[in-house]
Amino acid sequence: MNPIAQASNHPPNIPCVILAGGQSRRFGSNKAFAKLHGERLIDILIARLEKQTTAPVVINAPNQHDYGLPTRLFIADWLPGNIGPLAGLHAALCWAAEQGYPHVVTVPVDTPSLPDDFIAKLAKSAPPSVATCAGRAHPVHGIWPAELQQDLQTAITSGMRAARAWQTACAANLCPFPQQQGLDPFANINRPEDLAALEQTQPPSPR
Repeated sequence: MNPIAQASNHPPNIPCVILAGGQSRRFGSNKAFAKLHGERLIDILIARLEKQTTAPVVINAPNQHDYGLPTRLFIADWLPGNIGPLAGLHAALCWAAEQGYPHVVTVPVDTPSLPDDFIAKLAKSAPPSVATCAGRAHPVHGIWPAELQQDLQTAITSGMRAARAWQTACAANLCPFPQQQGLDPFANINRPEDLAALEQTQPPSPR
């Protein structure tokens, strides 16, 4: 039996950490500030996620003052060096454990098309679990037991950098999601042309 499955229609009390600490080399600027239908990606994600959980929505980013979000909770990477998304995931696990949350959800900042049931569906899976769509796993979109923090730190210290390698190492389960309007809702934005294409296919976020 899944220990965090919800018995009611209330949103789960599971925190979510938005991973926004990437260098955005292919995009050319901080993707968190890129705009879709006139709204920053970071703000789109915050609005989507806050409807899905009663726990905090946290941002993993190194320079919080650039975001103009003075009331938002930020956490920095705990491990030094250019580690990649696993550093953000590790920071999320450490923060969740420190705050007394047994589980935490992570999502990269460049995926503004998240399903409305993203957190609820992951909560009903058996963590650790990652989202999949059309047979493709998305190893940064996942729910993780906070107790995995030391295992992940050991893996990173041993040289692991790929999120997919961590998915395999921790034997993460797969949580399938359907396509939305024929598109993968977890497809990330790597280049400005990806954002332009999404602008043509995705309507503005409802408020």
